[in-house]
Amino acid sequence: MLYDINRFHVLAFITWQFANYFAGQNIFAIYSNNVPKWKCGDSEATKDCKVYQSCPKENLTFVDAPFHSAAMEFDWICGSSLVYQYFFSQIQFTGLLIGTLFFGSLSDRFGRKPIGILVVSNGICSTFASGMAPTVTVLFILRFFVGLSVGGMLVVLCAWIMEVILPQQRMVVRGFFNWGWTRIALTTVCYFTREWRLASYTTALSLIPALLLVIFVIPESPVWLHSKGFKARMIESEIHISRIAGIPYVPVEHKHIKPKGLIETLKTKGMLKKLLVLWSMWFIVAICGGALDLNSGTLAGNLYINQLLFGILLVFSKMLLLFVDTFFTNFKRRTLHQGSLIGVLVAIIVLTVFTFHDYHGVEVLIVYLLGTAFIEYTWDACYLCAIELVETPSRASATGSCSLMARIGMILAPVLLHANTLWKFSANVIVLTLGTLSFLISYLYLTESKGVNLDDVHMEDDNKLTESEPMVQKVRE
Repeated sequence: MLYDINRFHVLAFITWQFANYFAGQNIFAIYSNNVPKWKCGDSEATKDCKVYQSCPKENLTFVDAPFHSAAMEFDWICGSSLVYQYFFSQIQFTGLLIGTLFFGSLSDRFGRKPIGILVVSNGICSTFASGMAPTVTVLFILRFFVGLSVGGMLVVLCAWIMEVILPQQRMVVRGFFNWGWTRIALTTVCYFTREWRLASYTTALSLIPALLLVIFVIPESPVWLHSKGFKARMIESEIHISRIAGIPYVPVEHKHIKPKGLIETLKTKGMLKKLLVLWSMWFIVAICGGALDLNSGTLAGNLYINQLLFGILLVFSKMLLLFVDTFFTNFKRRTLHQGSLIGVLVAIIVLTVFTFHDYHGVEVLIVYLLGTAFIEYTWDACYLCAIELVETPSRASATGSCSLMARIGMILAPVLLHANTLWKFSANVIVLTLGTLSFLISYLYLTESKGVNLDDVHMEDDNKLTESEPMVQKVRE
């Protein structure tokens, strides 16, 4: 078989998708902050805040509300309270940043499995409890803990799954078990629940299968056990994987690797320059992608159909990317990153023209869909480059620092949307500026890495690599 997939790998992929599914809480604000048009008495439907603030509450009605949001319940609609819409996302993204660092360190010290069980359990409890929040303060505290769990799940479960699947399956995970399914699942939950509290309960309860998988199916990472010198437990873990896979156990040879911390990594020759390039890529795609995602709830048309179309397009575009990456060896990482950025920039320019002419036709949705797909491709390039361009001892700390840059970008993303209340072109202009900067940095400084043997990456070869001389050629010489 092309990817050597067995029963265990399928269950590992499903566990990965659950982590992605819970990460959909990062865009739950699309629904929790959704506010339809309103009218005062028999007046025409509008989104004029003057009408909202001057109208007696008993005469104010929302028109064709697709989802009963927290913004509607707690009155985050006009005036100074509008800032709570953006704070709803920012407090969660802050928790996500801290969770990434905190739980990542704990999993390196105590193991993937116990910390994985902890973050999934916390995700279930905090999400369910957030649906019961009686006040805004309590809600924000609980959403912070939701963010902690999302950060922990992304760094712990995703690293855990990557360590128990085969190298050739990494792109399969990103191709078939991806963010598109997350958007489809979140849209489905919100469509059938129709209000934010019930949606929170449903999301929490639907994570129970993930908890069962990490408790009973996925064993401790053999890679982590080997790094800690627990050889007997490592063999037990590998036997467990073979039994679930339904294949004979064959001992696996592991290379001994002494991991480097971030400080030691930065002292490695050539590493700072490489990380500066990667940090800029991750930060910019996070802030631009976050702004596009959160703003997608304001598009004209049916909220659920729009979001479902986003998910379907992402699912098929990821499969297309997997096909191209597998069968077209000349399709390089630089091509993926820079080509995707060009697609994003063109989409933003067209959307800016539509905004200037106050046009809200179906073409806006189509361009927005394409821009979102290109953003996802840019994310793929960021992940692949971070893994492939860094030597093995530094890979964990380097990718962790890249993830940190992305979390900072996500915290700032809601600010771009708030800037639109001051000037309607603000977010587009900022995304265009940052996207152009990222393209220039990528074009001038990003090293090609497709096909590299991860165990053979050495930082001293960095300045010898060019686009015409791929790293895979260099490590074979």
